Amino acid sequence: MKLHKKYTYQVISAMLGVALIGGCAWVSPNVDSQWVALVKPQAVASCRQIGETHSKTLTKVVVVGRSAQKQQNELITLAKNQAAVMSGDTIVAKGDMKDGEQTFKVYDCH
Repeated sequence: MKLHKKYTYQVISAMLGVALIGGCAWVSPNVDSQWVALVKPQAVASCRQIGETHSKTLTKVVVVGRSAQKQQNELITLAKNQAAVMSGDTIVAKGDMKDGEQTFKVYDCH
């Protein structure tokens, strides 16, 4: 009986740990990405397209699914980070997020 209780506590502890990890954000903005804006396509009519960047994040951690909002926020942060490296100041989503991935166009609007 003691072994069963010990095993149950270990499983519950592991599940709580995974749930907490699943709620965390894994991506941090770099210093220059704070100047990169996410805008709609019509806002870049007078801008110069520099290129594109493809972002990818985890859709789940172990067996715990991650919310679409957390995934979307990480994809945008990754795209802003890469746009800053490319000397871009604006990004536009090229399409919708799918399976934790999304492509963004990178622009220089200044």
